[in-house]
Amino acid sequence: MPTATRTERMQRVLALLETRDSIHVSELATEFAVSEVTVRNDLSELARQGLVARVRGGVRGLQRGQSELAFDVRLHLQAPEKRAIAAAAAAMVGDGESVALDSSTTAYYLAMELRKKREIVVVTNGLLNAVVLADSPGVNVLVTGGMFRLPAMSVVGDPAGDVLRSTRIDKGFVGVRGISLDRGLMDLNPEEVQIKREMTAACERVIAIFDTTKWHRSALLSFLPAGRLDAIVTDVGAPDDLVEAWRSRGVEVTTAEPDRTPRHPERLPGLRPETDGAGTPTARSAQEDA
Repeated sequence: MPTATRTERMQRVLALLETRDSIHVSELATEFAVSEVTVRNDLSELARQGLVARVRGGVRGLQRGQSELAFDVRLHLQAPEKRAIAAAAAAMVGDGESVALDSSTTAYYLAMELRKKREIVVVTNGLLNAVVLADSPGVNVLVTGGMFRLPAMSVVGDPAGDVLRSTRIDKGFVGVRGISLDRGLMDLNPEEVQIKREMTAACERVIAIFDTTKWHRSALLSFLPAGRLDAIVTDVGAPDDLVEAWRSRGVEVTTAEPDRTPRHPERLPGLRPETDGAGTPTARSAQEDA
């Protein structure tokens, strides 16, 4: 990754720590084709933002539960996979249907795909999902009320639950922090988990949307038993044995192929331009502003 910006390097570090305990400075210097001094500066900035912990010779991810990455940071992790998953999930939505979206980053990409639909109703607690769909003539959006949560750009709490308990929805699409045949679908934050429970209870069909990094992960709280899950949309990196295990339980599993073609920079609705960590717009965000 010889031409990566500082922001891109830091996003890559966070992506690696999704599946590994730690990374060494020398390894990152080789991958990015930069000096170890540059890598250390990047890691120091990530640590300053509370996203990683410095250790001797490198960096490690925070223990699950210590930190919840900001929405705009998570949005760029496994972005090609999330886009592919979103496109495959959107193909499952017919015109005239009602759909629930949680506040996951994969649901954000799904909201972008749903802009093309006609006469659908989208119920969501994700504020950025509503922003994405706001000017779509064929989409009516119902935002659940509640308390605002910055890390997920969502609303949670009793008002949101009240809306969901009085609603019947055709299909619900939810992201996960972890998944297992024993514990079902899992997430970390108790408030988000409660909304996911209310949301999935209101849906005729529940579809989990998540990338490969979630297959071998666990999380603090379960929000949907395995027996209540109807379908999974993931990417082609999903482990074959787990895919077959879920299919043997009667769960439809779709694996989507990410498009690795380089993309022109784009402004994602509702998000501020990327910065280099010190508040200065990156070359990429400058192109987006142009």
